[in-house]
Amino acid sequence: MYRKRVAATLVAGVAVAMFGAINPATASETAPAAGSVRMWEDPNYTGSQYVDATPANCPDGCDIDGWDGDNEISSVRNETNCTVRLYADDNFGGRSVDLAANTSYSNLEQIGFDNEADSFQFKC
Repeated sequence: MYRKRVAATLVAGVAVAMFGAINPATASETAPAAGSVRMWEDPNYTGSQYVDATPANCPDGCDIDGWDGDNEISSVRNETNCTVRLYADDNFGGRSVDLAANTSYSNLEQIGFDNEADSFQFKC
C-alpha cells in the first residue's frame, strides 16, 4: 500500500512539473462560455424556436432572421454564463434590454420587451 501511495505521489509530481499547476481561478477566467441562448415565438418556451446560438457561433452578435423570429420573440432561455443584450433594431441598435446569465424569461412582456427583439449580443 505504501508503494502505491509513493507511486501516485511521484506521478502527480511529474505531471505538475511537466504541465504546471492549474490555477482554478485562471482556468475559469479563460474558459469559453458554455451553453446557448434559445428564443421562442410564444410565452412559456412554446411556438417556433427561432434562435439557438452560442457565444462561439455568434461572437460579434447576431441579427434575428427577418422572416422567422424578427419582432416575434416572447420567451428566452439564456443558458450561457454571459449576459445577452436584446436590441429592438437590426445591427444592435435601438432600445435594448439585458438578460442575465443562466436565467430564463418565460414571458418578455413582463420586462417590456415582448415581440421587439431584432438582434442580440453576448456580453461575456
